Amino acid sequence: MGDTDINAAFAGVDLARFAPRGHERFDGPIRTFSDADGTTLSAISDRTFLRWIIRELGDLRGKRIYEIGTGTGYLVSVLSLLAGSEGDVPLIFGCEIIPDLFDQSQRALIGTSGVRVQLGDWVDRLPELGLFDVIIATSAFRGIPRLLREALRVPGGMLAMPVAIPGGGDCFTIFRATEKGLLTVGARMSVSVPTTGSIADEDTWYIPLEKLIDPRPKSFLHIEMGRGFGHPVLDSLAFRSYLFGAEPNFRAVNLGVERTFDLTHYSFGLIDSERRSGALYHGRDIVVFGDLGLEFAGTLAAHRERWQANGQSDLSRVHYHIPWTAFDADQLPSGYVAALGG
Repeated sequence: MGDTDINAAFAGVDLARFAPRGHERFDGPIRTFSDADGTTLSAISDRTFLRWIIRELGDLRGKRIYEIGTGTGYLVSVLSLLAGSEGDVPLIFGCEIIPDLFDQSQRALIGTSGVRVQLGDWVDRLPELGLFDVIIATSAFRGIPRLLREALRVPGGMLAMPVAIPGGGDCFTIFRATEKGLLTVGARMSVSVPTTGSIADEDTWYIPLEKLIDPRPKSFLHIEMGRGFGHPVLDSLAFRSYLFGAEPNFRAVNLGVERTFDLTHYSFGLIDSERRSGALYHGRDIVVFGDLGLEFAGTLAAHRERWQANGQSDLSRVHYHIPWTAFDADQLPSGYVAALGG
């Protein structure tokens, strides 16, 4: 779908029906309902950002689309023009958990065909609606909920969502569903409001590390390390592991040696169990072990230096693949390293 089609769709929706007074012609981020204290401007309210998302999603004509967190209804209104219609059958669906916003969207969407927005928690609403070609989330998740994977058409379905980064901010990532799993096709660093509802305080599909620990002496973490990028370090970069975070509420792990490390406060690190190597941050210190330890430490230090210098990460430049087996409750994502902390 080209820029001409996208621009025409945005031009075809009267922003004044959805945006706060004074922002009717503003392309940048605008204050949303969740930003009432003025401290946060959500990226999803930025029309330039929305154009990028839609461009990455590709041709939307005839596609069933679901938006989690429809807000005032602006995006679903734009999407309805891009997807077209199939008679009286709606193609655009959405859910809004905040009653005031839902009421506002219902007033603003009067006369908009092909759109159905429900009030409530998407966890309760989405499963009853079948499969979707595109799912868009507007608030940041700590991981990828299983319900999103189950509602996405395979192959070819597109998932667009901000994934929270430990320490603040998020990475708005566009995924394509393949027969083997989810593949990133685009990403940008962003700022989004945190997700609410029943999923907000629950673990998502990833597995807490303490459940993977073998308590027997001389055991170590069984974390598979893949070769998706053909490089031993790139295939285990800890700054990619924000998708595979773990709750740091365990005490100690025996890494195959006599000494037992207390990992309670290690919030960032890299472990390769096959080579029995790793590098873990503890405050300003790095604990390394194994023949790859120093190499891992260099990678972590370089990333931390970039973060401190630029105030942002280059997460958005890293493309990766998440196999469907990662969503099985008893398996860790194959080909990825889980970082400590979250």
